[in-house]
Amino acid sequence: REVVVYGNVKGNLRAKDKIEIKKDGSVNGDLTTARIMIEDGAYFKGSIEIDKSPEKESGTNAFARTSPAGAGAPATKTI
Repeated sequence: REVVVYGNVKGNLRAKDKIEIKKDGSVNGDLTTARIMIEDGAYFKGSIEIDKSPEKESGTNAFARTSPAGAGAPATKTI
């Protein structure tokens, strides 16, 4: 589900939830994940694909999926 890199990785990484590269970490490869965090001092060379696969939404946190609001109009939230 999550990948945390403290050392060196040569190759592609895929994580369903999050990939995190720590300050002393190094990744040379492509990343596919829903969320990414790269600390200052970390090394990364490759591409990042953000996977936005639909997950179960709870009614209390899900934003309304309606047509976009007009410019300057407030966003709506389903509660």
